[in-house]
Amino acid sequence: MEIVMIKKHGCGPCKMYEPTIKEIAKINDLEFRTVQAEDMPEDIRPKYFPYFYLRQDNEVLEGWAGTNERKLNSVLKRHITNLKLK
Repeated sequence: MEIVMIKKHGCGPCKMYEPTIKEIAKINDLEFRTVQAEDMPEDIRPKYFPYFYLRQDNEVLEGWAGTNERKLNSVLKRHITNLKLK
């Protein structure tokens, strides 16, 4: 399972929240990767940043935008047994 973070150059919340997501991914043995929005085709680029996808076996399980930790926790709890949080 992996968390994909789509971020944009100059996005303050993206820079601020990335270490939190990396740490949560690490302690839960999840892969973590980032994608620069500017490198994506415009027609599939999200409107809000940071944007996250939780994926497993190349299938998107869920996507969400923003840095709300309650949202992050609820998404992860739906898909990860024995979730560990910071």
